[in-house]
Amino acid sequence: MSLGRYDYERRYRRRVWAGFGKFGLLAVLVLGVALFAYQMGIEQLKGRDVTLREENAALSRQKAELELLASQMQHAARTAEARSSELEARLQREVPTGELAKLSGLVAERLKGGMDPNRLAFVITQAQPPRNCQQPENKRFTLTTPLLKSGNRAVGFGNGTVTVNGEGQSARNAQGAVESWFDPAQPVTIKVTSIGGKESVVTGVLPLHHAVVVDSTEYRFTFTAGPRSFVEVTADRCPFP
Repeated sequence: MSLGRYDYERRYRRRVWAGFGKFGLLAVLVLGVALFAYQMGIEQLKGRDVTLREENAALSRQKAELELLASQMQHAARTAEARSSELEARLQREVPTGELAKLSGLVAERLKGGMDPNRLAFVITQAQPPRNCQQPENKRFTLTTPLLKSGNRAVGFGNGTVTVNGEGQSARNAQGAVESWFDPAQPVTIKVTSIGGKESVVTGVLPLHHAVVVDSTEYRFTFTAGPRSFVEVTADRCPFP
Protein backbone atom coordinates (compact mmCIF):
# COMPACT_ATOMS: atom_id res chain seq x y z
CA MET A 1 0.00 0.00 0.00
CA SER A 2 1.32 3.38 -0.90
CA LEU A 3 2.12 5.96 1.68
CA GLY A 4 -0.48 8.32 0.35
CA ARG A 5 -3.21 5.84 0.69
CA TYR A 6 -2.11 4.86 4.16
CA ASP A 7 -2.18 8.45 5.31
CA TYR A 8 -5.58 8.89 3.81
CA GLU A 9 -6.99 5.87 5.66
CA ARG A 10 -5.41 6.96 8.92
CA ARG A 11 -6.85 10.44 8.60
CA TYR A 12 -10.22 8.89 7.75
CA ARG A 13 -10.13 6.65 10.82
CA ARG A 14 -9.20 9.63 12.92
CA ARG A 15 -12.18 11.56 11.64
CA VAL A 16 -14.42 8.56 12.25
CA TRP A 17 -13.16 8.09 15.79
CA ALA A 18 -13.38 11.83 16.37
CA GLY A 19 -16.98 11.69 15.16
CA PHE A 20 -17.67 8.79 17.48
CA GLY A 21 -16.06 10.71 20.34
CA LYS A 22 -18.09 13.81 19.65
CA PHE A 23 -21.24 11.70 19.38
CA GLY A 24 -20.41 9.90 22.61
CA LEU A 25 -19.72 13.18 24.37
CA LEU A 26 -22.96 14.59 23.04
CA ALA A 27 -24.82 11.44 24.14
CA VAL A 28 -23.29 11.66 27.61
CA LEU A 29 -24.21 15.33 27.81
CA VAL A 30 -27.75 14.66 26.67
CA LEU A 31 -28.05 11.75 29.08
CA GLY A 32 -26.71 13.89 31.92
CA VAL A 33 -29.20 16.65 31.15
CA ALA A 34 -31.98 14.09 30.93
CA LEU A 35 -30.98 12.53 34.27
CA PHE A 36 -30.77 15.97 35.87
CA ALA A 37 -34.17 16.93 34.50
CA TYR A 38 -35.59 13.59 35.67
CA GLN A 39 -34.12 14.06 39.14
CA MET A 40 -35.52 17.60 39.29
CA GLY A 41 -38.89 16.28 38.25
CA ILE A 42 -38.73 13.63 40.97
CA GLU A 43 -37.87 16.25 43.59
CA GLN A 44 -40.67 18.50 42.39
CA LEU A 45 -43.10 15.61 42.51
CA LYS A 46 -41.95 14.77 46.04
CA GLY A 47 -42.40 18.38 47.09
CA ARG A 48 -45.81 18.51 45.43
CA ASP A 49 -46.79 15.25 47.13
CA VAL A 50 -45.78 16.64 50.53
CA THR A 51 -47.75 19.83 49.83
CA LEU A 52 -50.78 17.85 48.74
CA ARG A 53 -50.56 15.67 51.84
CA GLU A 54 -50.39 18.73 54.08
CA GLU A 55 -53.29 20.36 52.26
CA ASN A 56 -55.29 17.14 52.50
CA ALA A 57 -54.57 16.90 56.26
CA ALA A 58 -55.62 20.54 56.72
CA LEU A 59 -58.81 19.96 54.76
CA SER A 60 -59.53 16.84 56.81
CA ARG A 61 -59.14 18.82 60.03
CA GLN A 62 -61.39 21.57 58.71
CA LYS A 63 -63.95 18.98 57.65
CA ALA A 64 -63.91 17.38 61.13
CA GLU A 65 -64.24 20.81 62.78
CA LEU A 66 -67.14 21.75 60.50
CA GLU A 67 -68.86 18.42 61.15
CA LEU A 68 -68.47 18.94 64.92
CA LEU A 69 -69.81 22.49 64.62
CA ALA A 70 -72.74 21.27 62.53
CA SER A 71 -73.49 18.57 65.11
CA GLN A 72 -73.37 21.14 67.92
CA MET A 73 -75.64 23.48 65.99
CA GLN A 74 -78.11 20.67 65.32
CA HIS A 75 -78.10 19.76 69.01
CA ALA A 76 -78.61 23.41 69.97
CA ALA A 77 -81.44 23.69 67.45
CA ARG A 78 -83.14 20.57 68.83
CA THR A 79 -82.71 21.86 72.38
CA ALA A 80 -84.13 25.25 71.44
CA GLU A 81 -87.06 23.61 69.66
CA ALA A 82 -87.80 21.40 72.67
CA ARG A 83 -87.55 24.41 75.00
CA SER A 84 -89.85 26.40 72.75
CA SER A 85 -92.41 23.59 72.73
CA GLU A 86 -92.15 23.30 76.52
CA LEU A 87 -92.66 27.04 76.98
CA GLU A 88 -95.59 27.04 74.59
CA ALA A 89 -97.22 24.15 76.45
CA ARG A 90 -96.56 25.86 79.79
CA LEU A 91 -98.01 29.09 78.43
CA GLN A 92 -101.15 27.28 77.36
CA ARG A 93 -101.39 25.60 80.79
CA GLU A 94 -100.68 28.61 82.97
CA VAL A 95 -102.05 31.57 81.07
CA PRO A 96 -105.83 31.61 81.52
CA THR A 97 -108.09 31.92 78.51
CA GLY A 98 -111.81 32.37 77.98
CA GLU A 99 -113.92 32.42 81.13
CA LEU A 100 -110.93 31.64 83.30
CA ALA A 101 -109.18 34.74 81.94
CA LYS A 102 -112.22 36.87 82.85
CA LEU A 103 -112.29 35.46 86.38
CA SER A 104 -108.54 36.01 86.76
CA GLY A 105 -109.02 39.62 85.70
CA LEU A 106 -111.78 40.09 88.28
CA VAL A 107 -109.64 38.56 91.02
CA ALA A 108 -106.73 40.83 90.05
CA GLU A 109 -109.02 43.87 90.20
CA ARG A 110 -110.31 42.94 93.66
CA LEU A 111 -106.81 42.36 95.00
CA LYS A 112 -105.62 45.63 93.46
CA GLY A 113 -108.57 47.36 95.14
CA GLY A 114 -107.28 46.20 98.53
CA MET A 115 -109.44 43.16 99.20
CA ASP A 116 -107.92 40.68 101.64
CA PRO A 117 -106.63 37.59 99.71
CA ASN A 118 -107.84 35.22 102.45
CA ARG A 119 -111.32 36.73 102.33
CA LEU A 120 -111.40 36.47 98.55
CA ALA A 121 -110.25 32.84 98.73
CA PHE A 122 -112.96 32.16 101.30
CA VAL A 123 -115.66 33.65 99.08
CA ILE A 124 -114.48 31.63 96.07
CA THR A 125 -114.34 28.45 98.15
CA GLN A 126 -117.89 28.98 99.32
CA ALA A 127 -119.18 29.20 95.76
CA GLN A 128 -120.68 25.78 95.07
CA PRO A 129 -122.89 24.35 92.33
CA PRO A 130 -126.59 24.48 93.19
CA ARG A 131 -127.62 21.59 95.42
CA ASN A 132 -130.76 20.60 97.24
CA CYS A 133 -129.37 21.84 100.55
CA GLN A 134 -131.21 23.13 103.60
CA GLN A 135 -130.91 26.69 104.82
CA PRO A 136 -127.41 27.16 106.35
CA GLU A 137 -127.19 27.32 110.13
CA ASN A 138 -125.03 29.99 111.74
CA LYS A 139 -123.78 29.58 115.28
CA ARG A 140 -120.82 30.59 117.42
CA PHE A 141 -118.84 29.05 120.25
CA THR A 142 -115.87 29.99 122.41
CA LEU A 143 -112.51 28.34 121.90
CA THR A 144 -110.88 26.78 124.91
CA THR A 145 -107.53 28.32 125.88
CA PRO A 146 -105.20 27.61 128.80
CA LEU A 147 -106.94 30.47 130.69
CA LEU A 148 -110.49 29.93 129.42
CA LYS A 149 -112.10 26.58 130.10
CA SER A 150 -115.70 27.62 130.87
CA GLY A 151 -118.62 29.01 128.85
CA ASN A 152 -120.42 27.81 125.74
CA ARG A 153 -117.53 25.81 124.34
CA ALA A 154 -119.51 23.57 121.93
CA VAL A 155 -122.44 23.88 119.50
CA GLY A 156 -124.60 21.23 117.85
CA PHE A 157 -126.08 20.93 114.38
CA GLY A 158 -128.79 18.70 112.94
CA ASN A 159 -130.58 18.38 116.30
CA GLY A 160 -127.37 17.31 117.96
CA THR A 161 -126.29 14.95 115.20
CA VAL A 162 -122.97 16.78 114.96
CA THR A 163 -121.16 18.69 117.70
CA VAL A 164 -118.37 21.20 117.18
CA ASN A 165 -115.81 22.52 119.67
CA GLY A 166 -112.17 23.50 119.65
CA GLU A 167 -109.15 25.05 121.27
CA GLY A 168 -106.61 27.72 120.47
CA GLN A 169 -103.56 29.53 121.76
CA SER A 170 -103.87 32.40 124.20
CA ALA A 171 -103.52 35.91 122.86
CA ARG A 172 -101.09 38.42 124.41
CA ASN A 173 -101.65 42.06 125.12
CA ALA A 174 -99.35 44.95 124.23
CA GLN A 175 -97.25 44.26 127.33
CA GLY A 176 -96.86 40.61 126.38
CA ALA A 177 -99.11 39.29 129.13
CA VAL A 178 -101.27 36.24 128.35
CA GLU A 179 -105.01 36.88 127.83
CA SER A 180 -107.86 34.43 128.29
CA TRP A 181 -109.15 34.62 124.71
CA PHE A 182 -107.55 32.88 121.76
CA ASP A 183 -105.25 34.51 119.21
CA PRO A 184 -106.96 34.31 115.76
CA ALA A 185 -103.59 34.80 114.06
CA GLN A 186 -102.35 31.47 115.45
CA PRO A 187 -103.44 27.97 114.38
CA VAL A 188 -106.51 26.54 116.09
CA THR A 189 -107.84 23.01 116.39
CA ILE A 190 -111.50 22.30 115.59
CA LYS A 191 -113.09 18.99 116.52
CA VAL A 192 -116.25 17.73 114.82
CA THR A 193 -117.96 14.82 116.63
CA SER A 194 -120.89 12.93 115.19
CA ILE A 195 -123.37 10.63 116.91
CA GLY A 196 -121.58 7.47 117.96
CA GLY A 197 -118.42 9.31 119.01
CA LYS A 198 -116.73 9.46 115.61
CA GLU A 199 -114.44 12.48 115.66
CA SER A 200 -112.61 14.36 112.94
CA VAL A 201 -110.15 17.20 113.42
CA VAL A 202 -109.12 20.18 111.30
CA THR A 203 -106.18 22.40 112.26
CA GLY A 204 -104.88 25.68 110.92
CA VAL A 205 -105.33 29.43 110.88
CA LEU A 206 -108.91 30.65 110.47
CA PRO A 207 -110.85 30.60 108.20
CA LEU A 208 -111.08 26.80 107.95
CA HIS A 209 -113.35 24.44 106.03
CA HIS A 210 -114.36 20.92 106.91
CA ALA A 211 -116.99 18.38 105.87
CA VAL A 212 -118.34 15.20 107.40
CA VAL A 213 -120.96 12.72 106.25
CA VAL A 214 -123.42 11.25 108.74
CA ASP A 215 -125.77 8.63 107.33
CA SER A 216 -127.02 10.21 104.08
CA THR A 217 -126.34 13.84 104.97
CA GLU A 218 -123.21 15.88 104.31
CA TYR A 219 -122.35 18.64 106.76
CA ARG A 220 -120.08 21.28 105.30
CA PHE A 221 -118.61 23.65 107.87
CA THR A 222 -116.92 27.01 107.55
CA PHE A 223 -115.11 28.38 110.60
CA THR A 224 -114.20 32.06 110.83
CA ALA A 225 -112.96 34.33 113.61
CA GLY A 226 -115.85 36.10 115.34
CA PRO A 227 -115.94 38.56 118.22
CA ARG A 228 -113.27 38.17 120.87
CA SER A 229 -113.10 34.54 122.11
CA PHE A 230 -115.69 33.37 119.58
CA VAL A 231 -115.57 31.31 116.41
CA GLU A 232 -118.38 31.73 113.89
CA VAL A 233 -119.64 28.50 112.31
CA THR A 234 -121.73 28.18 109.16
CA ALA A 235 -123.07 24.68 108.47
CA ASP A 236 -124.63 23.53 105.21
CA ARG A 237 -126.64 20.31 105.22
CA CYS A 238 -126.97 18.62 101.86
CA PRO A 239 -128.03 15.17 100.65
CA PHE A 240 -125.15 12.79 100.08
CA PRO A 241 -124.13 11.79 97.59
